[in-house]
Amino acid sequence: MRSRVETGITGLDELLNGGFPAGGTYAIVGGCGTGKSILCMQFLYNGAIKFNEPGVYILLEEEKERMMSNMSGFGWEIERLEKENMLKIVPYTKSLLGDIDATFDKNMVDGDTDRINQLRQNLTMDSLFKEVEHNCQKTGAKRVVIDSLTVITLLTSTQLMARMHLLWFIEKLRKLNITTLVTIEEGVGYWSDALFLLDGIVYMMLKERGGIMERGIVVEKLRGTPHDTGVRPFKIASDGIRVYPREVIAR
Repeated sequence: MRSRVETGITGLDELLNGGFPAGGTYAIVGGCGTGKSILCMQFLYNGAIKFNEPGVYILLEEEKERMMSNMSGFGWEIERLEKENMLKIVPYTKSLLGDIDATFDKNMVDGDTDRINQLRQNLTMDSLFKEVEHNCQKTGAKRVVIDSLTVITLLTSTQLMARMHLLWFIEKLRKLNITTLVTIEEGVGYWSDALFLLDGIVYMMLKERGGIMERGIVVEKLRGTPHDTGVRPFKIASDGIRVYPREVIAR
């Protein structure tokens, strides 16, 4: 039986039958505002605080300062963990685009838009993986978050290319001996192909019922291991996400 990587999140490890199987890549899927980034940061924070496991958070869509501001209300000592090299937050979007523009001369491809886009896609995927690998080696990280994988699917022009690029990227991640969570925005890009390729899916939802917005979470897939498949209520509390038994309504 594969060892488990506990999230330390109240109620979630029970759904996962003890945690995520070590070494896999898992999708945290949901719409805007469902709590995906909070869950992922909590996974890294708990890893550092409770299990002495360094973590790396790769930001692809949001500025670091904004993300830190959004997380400030949970009482997490993120800045201290960064100084202690237990948590590394990498705001990668700007540097990634800069690397691409600096690496090749558009004149070299005679204005061929398709060729430029192909170079951009290939370099982006490879460059992102190298950034993950570099930071894991530097920090000794065993936990990684990529927020969000949706950006990668949007870089490809066809469903087939999205699948090929994602398959390459996921296989490279598995060889790093890390447990990776990737956020995916539901319904955007070629996200369904990503779910097919990943080792597991945690789906987070926010739905209206009787005039009240209710939150729910379900482990839809966890490859090669039993897990709870029921929808469970959860809430975003002052100390982060808490998952409750089915009979409890979290509002």
